[in-house]
Order: sequence, then C-alpha cells, then structure tokens
Amino acid sequence: MKLYTRTTSATLRSLTGALILSATGACKLDISNPNAAPQEAVLNSIAGIRGLAIGMQGRLGNAMDQNIYIPGIVSGELGNTSATQSTTREFQNFPTASANSAIDPTNVDLLAIWVDNYAIIKTANDILDNIDNVGFAAGTRAGIAGLAKVYQAMAYGTLIEAFESIPLETTPEPQFASRSAVLTEILSLLAAARSDVTGTALTTEFTGTILAPSFDLLNTIRAMQARYSLAAGSYDAALGFANEVPTTASSVVIFAGSDINPFRSLLHSARFFGAISTYRTAAEPGDTRVNKFTTTATTGFAPLGGASMFETNIYLTDYDPIPLFTQDELTLIRAEALARLNRLPEAIVQINIVRARSGLADKTAADLPTQTAVLDEIFKQRTYSLFASGLRWADERRFGKISLAKVRYLPYPFTVRATNPANTPPNPT
Repeated sequence: MKLYTRTTSATLRSLTGALILSATGACKLDISNPNAAPQEAVLNSIAGIRGLAIGMQGRLGNAMDQNIYIPGIVSGELGNTSATQSTTREFQNFPTASANSAIDPTNVDLLAIWVDNYAIIKTANDILDNIDNVGFAAGTRAGIAGLAKVYQAMAYGTLIEAFESIPLETTPEPQFASRSAVLTEILSLLAAARSDVTGTALTTEFTGTILAPSFDLLNTIRAMQARYSLAAGSYDAALGFANEVPTTASSVVIFAGSDINPFRSLLHSARFFGAISTYRTAAEPGDTRVNKFTTTATTGFAPLGGASMFETNIYLTDYDPIPLFTQDELTLIRAEALARLNRLPEAIVQINIVRARSGLADKTAADLPTQTAVLDEIFKQRTYSLFASGLRWADERRFGKISLAKVRYLPYPFTVRATNPANTPPNPT
C-alpha cells in the first residue's frame, strides 16, 4: 500500500516532473524493475503467470483509496479537512469554484487514479495474452482467465465513471473509446469471465493458492454485470443479474501484514477527510445507516472551504476489508431497473427492503406516486446505503443530478496528453 505523508503543494509539483519521466507515458504503463525477472521469463512460466494473478489482486487494493476518495470528494459526500494534502484539495475545487479549473492536470492524485487502474488492465492483458503459453490445469487456467477479465472490467468501470472517454488499449498512443464502447467492453469481459469460471470446474490450486480469500469470484462477476448493465441502460439485464446473486453473498478486498487498508490513516489518523455534515443532518429520523457510517464527532475535523463535517465510522482498523458490492446495492439495482422499466409497485417493494434493513417504515404508492418520485427515493437510499463506496458520482450523473458534483468529469493527466497528444480528447467543460 501507499505511504501517506504531509506534503506541500510545491513539493508535489516538483515531484510531477519525475513522475512524468518515470512513466514513459502513463498510457504505456511499461514500468520496469531492473531487479525483477525478465518479462519473457515471467510471461512464459507457470510461476510467472501465478505471480501476475496474485499481484493483480494486490494492485486493486493499492488503487482502492483514490478510486473511492476522489469520487467521494467530487460528488460531495466526503469533504477535505484543513489537514488534507494540497493536491487532494483540488478535487473539492477549493478555492476556485469554476468547472475543472481547480484540478491541475499535473495533480499527482489525478495521475494515480489513471495509472493504478491501467496497471491492473495491463497486468490482466499480460495474463490473458500469455496464459496459454504455459501448462496450467484446465480449472486453474479458467480461474485465472476469469479473474483477469473481471479485474480488467472493474478497472475500466472506475475509469469511465471518472473520465469522459478512455483508451481500451495499453499500447503506445492508443485511441480513446466512448463511454458506450467502454461499457460494451466491460460487459463483454464480464460475460467471458463468467463463461470461464462456470464452464470448467475450478481447481483447488486456483481457489486455495491464487484467488484472494473472501473474494467471491462468480458472484462478483454477477454483481458487476448488474452494476454495469444498469450504467449501460440495459435494465432487464441488470435486474436479471442482480437476481442471480444470493442474498448471503459478499465479496471484499482484504488486507494483512504490511498491506494495510489505507483508509484507516486517511480517515482516522491523518484525518484528511470527513463526511459532509448533511449526511447526518438531512437523514430521515431513525435511519441506522447514519451511525453505521458516521459519528457525531467533529473535533479535529476543521473544514476546508466552509463545509462542516463529521468523523466517519468505517475502516477503524488497519485490516478492515473493503466491500466490492453489498446486498443493499443489489437490491437498489433491482429497484432502479424496475423503476426505469416503469414497474413502480415492484420497485417500491425493493425500496422497502432496504428501508426495513435501515430501521425505516415502508413507503407506499401514495408516498411515491410517479416514476420521478420513485427514482428520487432510490437515489436517496443509494446515498445512505452506499456511502464512501466510490459510486455516488456515477449516481449523480445517471439520475440527472450531476449539478451536485464539483466537476462533470476529471481532466486528463498532463502525462497522458504529453505522451499521446494526437488522440487525447479536450478536457471536459
């Protein structure tokens, strides 16, 4: 995991040049280690591909921090404190309030969300391009291939919710693909991953020594199919995939040893971020999620830019896992898909499942008489159930509430434009 220290704006700016030079283009992601085994040896051995598969899972853990806190700040569910590093403050558009002008393209956090996710994509490509060069048992090969595809799909999903368009390739000077093309690729990868892991019995070699503990591969695939079918507007498909996930299923990123959950420090030691106070003050009385995710404590959370905050009540130890999906998300996917199909009574049933879990009384058709009213209630329930999951910014866009966000999309990192000037689109306005 990354180490976080207090860094001044000037120091971070001076580091940017080094980052630009070290990443021979952030798009290429050809990051070499002179002490590592030659790439050819890694890609053409069982041990090498195994190592890539295990390392790819670690890369996701390394990317989870900015994958959550950047959308959290931009969407307005998290706020910066006076202790926050200067580059992270830019995502709150402080002190400049205009569209993207407050986020400098040389921002190292901006570069990190790009590079860390493309590192996952590049590793997945290396696995898939070379897995048939070595002699894995069929059930081990199927598991590794499925794992690579779902990780690649999740990385693409994070990126396309942060940037207006992105490359699907990690080759030098790649073309940028539209949002619809990226979502099509995500769903194609997930379908292929599902075929891999259901078409062949997985070996204990894969499930016991390669797959991370507490990562439910098949149900993660199904949950991501539901999530990204919803994003693509395929509501019947989203409903079907969500219904396939058992009500007891869960899947998490775990931490152990020196590999610790970065949010323990970010939220509670360094205290860089807090929950924007309206999460508590605007909540429905009796909502148990308020105390699940936040506390009443404000001490030590000096706000930046006038936004008052409360301390969060999540990731209290170095080894708390980070969920990849939750049952509330799946229930609310069903609710939203039904609402957008204008099956409002059924959507309200799903809303009330989440409300009951949260200590709230049912809503009736009289309370939610229109499709707009039902969708507004779903957005509210997602706000409270999916706090600090990295999903709210995408929700604001999908529910037509993007005006609540600080920016519509992120600008492209300077290194991306510098290494691929012909193909990088203009920054969003």
